[in-house]
Amino acid sequence: MSRDFTALVSAIEVRSARRFGWRHGRCCVSFAAACVKAQTGEDILEGVPRWKTRREAVGIAKERGGLKKALDVRLDRIPAAMAQRGDIAGLPDRQFGIRLMVVEGDTLVGPGLKGLERMPRSAMGMAWSAERLAQ
Repeated sequence: MSRDFTALVSAIEVRSARRFGWRHGRCCVSFAAACVKAQTGEDILEGVPRWKTRREAVGIAKERGGLKKALDVRLDRIPAAMAQRGDIAGLPDRQFGIRLMVVEGDTLVGPGLKGLERMPRSAMGMAWSAERLAQ
């Protein structure tokens, strides 16, 4: 499967001014899923109930064994050093365990309080491939 990086860039640009929020797909999980879908066509949230609050999001993640385990079921975990443009980065987060961002290259991008924010790639602690490795 080849990735559509033009669609990935468009998906990021469309969300550039959206501030973080639990509603309307503005959280890190929804952002990461939208970026995966844009570049691969795969909906990694298929069959997952939608959430509107932090409490609902935490509950849904807990039902699946936590966010890391839920991602491991839907995507292949890879070494952070091997993550490529469009892959999903996991960063430590005090509130939720991990926070998701998308690899742009030397930077990571994800929802923030004032729109999308960027962090250095070195902030990534773990990663998942945006496409299934063994299909």
